[in-house]
Amino acid sequence: MTTLLSSGHTESVLSVDVSSDGKLIASGGEGGEICAWSIEGTLLHKSVHPDTDCTSVCFASLSNNLYVSTEDKIIIYDIRNLSQPVETLSGNQEEINQLVLDEKEKFLGACDDSGEIKIFDLQEKRVYKTLRHKHTNICATACFRPKKPWEIFTGGLDSKLIHWDFSRPKCLNQYNMQELQSNTSDTETYMVNPPFLHHLAASKNGKYLVGALENGILAVFDSSRKNIREVFSLYAHSQGVSQVHFVSDTKVLSGGNDCSIVLWDLEKSVSTETENDGTQAPAVNGGSEAANGSTQSHDAQNESVSHACKVTEIQHTGKINWMKPFLNNGCQHLAIADQSSNVTIMPLSI
Repeated sequence: MTTLLSSGHTESVLSVDVSSDGKLIASGGEGGEICAWSIEGTLLHKSVHPDTDCTSVCFASLSNNLYVSTEDKIIIYDIRNLSQPVETLSGNQEEINQLVLDEKEKFLGACDDSGEIKIFDLQEKRVYKTLRHKHTNICATACFRPKKPWEIFTGGLDSKLIHWDFSRPKCLNQYNMQELQSNTSDTETYMVNPPFLHHLAASKNGKYLVGALENGILAVFDSSRKNIREVFSLYAHSQGVSQVHFVSDTKVLSGGNDCSIVLWDLEKSVSTETENDGTQAPAVNGGSEAANGSTQSHDAQNESVSHACKVTEIQHTGKINWMKPFLNNGCQHLAIADQSSNVTIMPLSI
């Protein structure tokens, strides 16, 4: 049954995360409210950082740390004693939008409103590198590349996807979402809003990277090779997509401002490509044109792939601010932060 975590936040919940064992939930919201909950729905702790918003919460899997962003600061809690922070990290100049950990949890990435990304060395508790001068607007999201310990992807409200080697630091490539042939001939929805990048997610096996776009589309990239390439787009949302998460190497959940949560199976795109004589949606890198200049065939391919990959759609009660899929007692669940003051825990059949 769906459970509401209530009587914790007094304003909108902006972010949510779940511990790796599925037993502890953290949520951050407007007014600087940070709440920790048991999976049964008991409020275990609440702290307030006035005159700020808590924009991102992130559990470590290999330690007892919980990382929380409030404005331009990163607050670290020990989940064994949430009464007070154990440390605070500083480095960002403007409000942080997302915190992400690399696979080995040696580095923490923090992207902010200035368009910069700070990479913190968690052992030395200092800024390791700063990634700058590529995003020309707010950097909304970051995602470390699986199996590539020095690489990270970032996306923002400049509609750019940037691929970095943060050890040097160096921009390896950049992709302009404006160049993707993503509008359909019979649906005006995808033409109204620009393709801002709100969220990025990568499959653990490193095969796929998916971007959630303001124009209601999911951009799917093949990230199995050195240089990623866009292979197709998924259409289902009627408004901007705010969240995208992998629940397996091929299954993806997306949530958006249309209050819809969609489950996709990317593996089903293979059968569609076979039916179309083995052709894929044309790759778009930077300013390159769609193959043969055929926007119409590209759109038809994306429509066909979307139909094949879409597994199910769930209507939620509000716009999705953040989501986190997780396992508890062997069953798949989804934690949802929306514009209300509650966190929703929803069982999933996957």
